[in-house]
Amino acid sequence: MQRSRAELLLSEIKLRGASAVSRRIDSDEDFGRTVMDGIASGDTAWLDVAAALQPASAAAEASMAIALASALPHAPNRVLGLLGTKYPTEEVCGMPFLKADSAQVISYHDQAVRAVESDTTRKFASVASACRTALDSAQSRRLERINPAYVIKNKPRPVSRRSKR
Repeated sequence: MQRSRAELLLSEIKLRGASAVSRRIDSDEDFGRTVMDGIASGDTAWLDVAAALQPASAAAEASMAIALASALPHAPNRVLGLLGTKYPTEEVCGMPFLKADSAQVISYHDQAVRAVESDTTRKFASVASACRTALDSAQSRRLERINPAYVIKNKPRPVSRRSKR
């Protein structure tokens, strides 16, 4: 069922144009959610949709980065093929998820790194390397924000008052 929706959408892109379909993602919340969920699945047809679309707004770009980041562990070569020229590597590989606890961050990082490093042909070696760097950096930043010790460690000290003699 999902695959047939992607194929219908690819036909719509051919008939109406990618910009018209991209604008519809912004104007129709249910449609936009369906498209992003499909892309996040990592299905080949849905990643063809991602390749054909050009997000029409900053919100659609952010949603696309989240969808592609979700697809990365499932279809690394397909996603890596879209990065760099079509979509920014730093955004997709920078763990753009809105909410995540430390266990989710670590789990996603491990899955994504394994996926990125699984390309035995090394067709996307430079993009994979940039993605790995972004994944490592994002993991460090997110864990620092989530870890309460970070807050305590960086809490401003009260100004010490010297007693008057």
